[in-house]
Amino acid sequence: MRWTGVLATLLALALVAGNAMAYNLAEWQYGNPVRSLDGRALAMGGAGLASSDGARGMRLNPALLGKASRIEVAVGALAVAAEESREVPLHDSFDGIIAYNTYAMNIGLYDHYSVAAAFNMAEISALHDWAPTVGIGYGPRLDMNYEYHVQFRNNDTQAQPTDRVIADYYADASGGVSAFTIALAQEVAPEVFVGVGVDLLYGDWNAETRWVFPPNSDDEDEDSKTSYDGGSGAQFTLGVLVERLHRVDLALVYRSPFTMKGNYRSRELGAAEAVEGDFEYEYPYSLGFGLEYHPRNEIMTTVSLDIEYTRWSELDEYRTRDIGAGEDPVVIEIDDPDLDDTVVYRAGVEHAFFDDTFARFGFMYQPSYVHNSDTRAAFSVGLGVDILDVRVDIGGQVGLREYYIDEGGRVRETTTQLVATAFHTF
Repeated sequence: MRWTGVLATLLALALVAGNAMAYNLAEWQYGNPVRSLDGRALAMGGAGLASSDGARGMRLNPALLGKASRIEVAVGALAVAAEESREVPLHDSFDGIIAYNTYAMNIGLYDHYSVAAAFNMAEISALHDWAPTVGIGYGPRLDMNYEYHVQFRNNDTQAQPTDRVIADYYADASGGVSAFTIALAQEVAPEVFVGVGVDLLYGDWNAETRWVFPPNSDDEDEDSKTSYDGGSGAQFTLGVLVERLHRVDLALVYRSPFTMKGNYRSRELGAAEAVEGDFEYEYPYSLGFGLEYHPRNEIMTTVSLDIEYTRWSELDEYRTRDIGAGEDPVVIEIDDPDLDDTVVYRAGVEHAFFDDTFARFGFMYQPSYVHNSDTRAAFSVGLGVDILDVRVDIGGQVGLREYYIDEGGRVRETTTQLVATAFHTF
């Protein structure tokens, strides 16, 4: 008896992913959006559309550049630990679930870095007050990383040797999309700022699956790999910041749709030859609303809230297949990914002490764009301190999610993020 059929059945249970969240198997193909590497914003649940002033907030809302003083530089680092456990139910004689047995547990570690600079031309030169603030930056935009491993063993207690390994299955994805950002911002009226930015996107990513059998197995090792190279595109962002209201700042941010184009090479499991061609991913637009509330001056506390809508249902994918020299490529029909629109809520509180030290905490509610009924709740904490005229903001976030897959299987995810940002004004 060959184990391929048995393993295929087990794998269906192990890898059915009708949903996705950060650094999850189902989401690697279209990516995990990376909003900003700002420690202050992360500590406040990710909220910052109306509050991350200057270079720190350029990725969130280009209008925030208008709040920059002279020359500002911000450097950020992100570390992610993504833990995923997959479990199957154990039943009693009445078919009731008495416990869950973990059959796969994986932890992936990832890191990203960013840098941004803002130049307030009106303050650093003799130009007119209407001279804009210019911002440039570089950082991650989409993360396709994922690591998965499950080992299958023979559960027949009569077989010898007992509990022997049948096969190991690996699913690995790496790479992503980075953005070089150019932005302009201007105060068009007293305490009203408008900003526009363009992200020049590029990146490479790949995914690989492997079946590895023991040396004495009748089956041979198999693998498949798909690589996406030379991906490029551009996205525009328009932001507005209004600070004229009493104790309330408001922000509105629109991010345009964008298309990633490039080349792909794919070799399916067991195939002798690879398929090559071009790909296009048409990503949707998003619209964000931000609010920052300042209570009475005696209480040095601010409250931030972001609400962001993304129309994931409009994401489309197209591919062509090269069939030979001198022949026109064949268009490959890609099924509608059938993604769900999402509304993400982020909220946070910041309290300032008299020595310019800040304490922060926040909360985020984030539905999955594959199944928006599956949500992740995340809690954040952080602080801000001045060290040798450098503002250092540190934020940590722990996100939890639990959902069920076919045959009663359960998946538990814990995503831990730590961001540190160093910010200085020259």
